Amino acid sequence: MKKSFTIIEKAFAFLLPSILFTCFAAHAQTVTVVGTMGLGAANKISDASAVNMKGGTFRTGSGAGFSETVGALTLSANSTIALGTGSHTLNFAASNAASWTGGKVLTVTGWQGAYDGTTGTSGKIFTGSSAELSAGKLAQIRFTHPSNGNTYTATQLGTGEFVPATVALPIELLSFKATLKNNVVELHWQTATEVNNDYFVIERSVDGKIWESIDTIKGVGNSRNVLNYANNDDNPLSGTSYYRLKQVDFDRSFSYSDIAVVNFDGIKIEDLFPNPSEGNFNLVMKSSIEASIDLTIYNAIGQMIKTQAMHITKGTNTLHAQFEAANGKYLITVKSTDGAYYDYTVVLNK
Repeated sequence: MKKSFTIIEKAFAFLLPSILFTCFAAHAQTVTVVGTMGLGAANKISDASAVNMKGGTFRTGSGAGFSETVGALTLSANSTIALGTGSHTLNFAASNAASWTGGKVLTVTGWQGAYDGTTGTSGKIFTGSSAELSAGKLAQIRFTHPSNGNTYTATQLGTGEFVPATVALPIELLSFKATLKNNVVELHWQTATEVNNDYFVIERSVDGKIWESIDTIKGVGNSRNVLNYANNDDNPLSGTSYYRLKQVDFDRSFSYSDIAVVNFDGIKIEDLFPNPSEGNFNLVMKSSIEASIDLTIYNAIGQMIKTQAMHITKGTNTLHAQFEAANGKYLITVKSTDGAYYDYTVVLNK
């Protein structure tokens, strides 16, 4: 019978290792790690027991570390594997088919070796016996160097061991978010570490293919602390917009963040009636915000006939206006507080 077991308290793993892992050996289980689970002896978990990393820390031991063979590795939340100091192995079953939640990171600490894509010299971690993890899953694994604190991405050897890749990440980006608020797109991002980080470029696109730079923010260079950045797009585009960060190193190498999407409907003139008009008309506008507007009427040669301040609320608005002029075509222009213009043509026929 398949069972599930959740590790919540640190005391279970360290104080009762024989009871805990003898129980594991008896049945195939799913071990869910949400706190700290530390191995107190080698090979006490059933080889068929899957491990679900759900925000906790899996320690192979407080000292040298113990070898363990388990089932597939699942990643549900940001989690950590902390390796012991001595020679041992943590063998997961092939895990490429297991469920890994997108955007979550598995951080490996205590790894000993050259940090150049070669095998470790102390604790080792395997998934299966071949290079079976997808590029997407490897991108969710991070190695933290024990002496300089740099963060490295992962690669997988033909033996199934996953190890740090050669190049340290210039930054470890924890999040990048774009949020529409009060007619402005607020951009926030957070870094865990920065190495030789010169600056960020905020880029925007209407189709996710062609990008324009809208601002540049200076980085701090090098940092081991969590840093928060913020910037605004004060003139967002109507419709769907895409945002991303371009991170640029001092040597001008660069990388991109994930893409954030914002939908900004803005203000739109839906209808004007009656049209033709005898001078009195109704303007139907749809707005995603509450705003003050200026309604201005121009004749065919661009002369202003009338301007009027109005207020619209979020949703559909019907505004009434009137003007006196000779028969002909007139341009109705609405200017919002963010400087955007919206036009409509009315025909005056008295």
